[in-house]
Amino acid sequence: MDEPKKLQQQFNLHLKNHHWFTPKQTVVIGVSAGVDSMSLLNLMMNLPTENRPQIVVAHVNHQLRSVSDEEEQYVRTFCAEHGLTLEVSAWDVNKHPQTGVEEAARKFRYDFFLQVLQKYDADALITAHHENDQAETVLMRLIRGTFINYLSGIKEVRDFHGYQLVRPLLHFKKQAIKQYAIDNSIKWYEDETNQDLEITRNRMRHQLMPLIEMENPQGVDHIASFANQVELMHKQNEYLIKQIVQEINMENKYDLNQLLSCPEFIQQGVIDLILNENIPNQFNLALIKQIMQLLNNRTKPQGEVQLAQNFVMKKQYNYFFVEKMVKKQISGLKNERFVVTLNQWYSANQFKWMLTDKSDYHDELNKREATIYLSDEQFPINVQPTKNDDKVTLKNGGHQAAKRVFINSKVPFEDRKMSQTLVDSNGQVLAILGYRESVFKTDVQKQKYALIIK
Repeated sequence: MDEPKKLQQQFNLHLKNHHWFTPKQTVVIGVSAGVDSMSLLNLMMNLPTENRPQIVVAHVNHQLRSVSDEEEQYVRTFCAEHGLTLEVSAWDVNKHPQTGVEEAARKFRYDFFLQVLQKYDADALITAHHENDQAETVLMRLIRGTFINYLSGIKEVRDFHGYQLVRPLLHFKKQAIKQYAIDNSIKWYEDETNQDLEITRNRMRHQLMPLIEMENPQGVDHIASFANQVELMHKQNEYLIKQIVQEINMENKYDLNQLLSCPEFIQQGVIDLILNENIPNQFNLALIKQIMQLLNNRTKPQGEVQLAQNFVMKKQYNYFFVEKMVKKQISGLKNERFVVTLNQWYSANQFKWMLTDKSDYHDELNKREATIYLSDEQFPINVQPTKNDDKVTLKNGGHQAAKRVFINSKVPFEDRKMSQTLVDSNGQVLAILGYRESVFKTDVQKQKYALIIK
């Protein structure tokens, strides 16, 4: 952003143009005692009356450095001198993890911010992310490898648990913010951990960014502009992709044939949108390509790809969908062989069935009916878990294995695992229950029975 005017004037104009705040609103500002957040706090305090909201300062003492208590006291003194409402929270040293401290600290900090928002019924959380932070974020994501949507970097405004999270300094450079603090005699504390090159962002900040600015003084501006262009492109694409998702949506599952009729670059966008509707911000290009390989594999009608948080993307013949894996409670009937009692209804996978000696039994709710001729020697009739090589008898006298029955009927793997086979005392297959029955010739020497599926 050009700086012909002082930072305060630019900041005032920026907020006025976005119509972000009014005196009737309450905002929570995350303040660390560093130069960025102290400058942000002063900029917000000096807004024109018509754009200045009620301010609540939220400070977290992470107790990670020797000066943490001193920083807390400075923020307390500053707020008291300026009549600002302050909320402070300390991160218990005993709860500091051995690894992943940075991410754990961030979680603690934002959990606290949410509590403050709720306590004061505030409208927005405001943080001091600036243009250099944006450039660093875009570069880190680019280097790590990410889907292009996420190269838009940090959003200036986004949802935060039903509240707004606003970064009004996102289009201002770090140097301009620091100069503002110097010009206005604002005291701040330097966080020495910001010099730790073990942290990825610090390497970006202290090693890579200076090289970029040496190559082109406007390099940070250009990267931030690139992020804005990606964000605009993402919004345009998302608008169009959502229309395609709606067209292929068939009540929580999606029409695979319609998806595959689209070019691959459209397929990528559709998959990314579907995934993010279920598990936001969990995906990368490699995962999306893995899903596309499964969906486009004509020789593999079923399959799944493991996602985050126990979700899977499943392909089942002409459909695909995202599903959360839940341990299924399997009935003892699936795992045990049992004897069938005539004229008694049994529950199976998504249907009920009965073997009856009332061969003329009929009900409008019947899904399928089959006639079976049995002699007394064939009793007892049993049910057992279906095996792939169980064979039903066909009309021409041939046989068909259960595996082929399932494939022809496009039965999902989960349902195959739950299937049951009806057999006589000699082990002859009478039916793969619910999917295929053996065909019996009329035999006057045997009694006529009916297998009913409801």
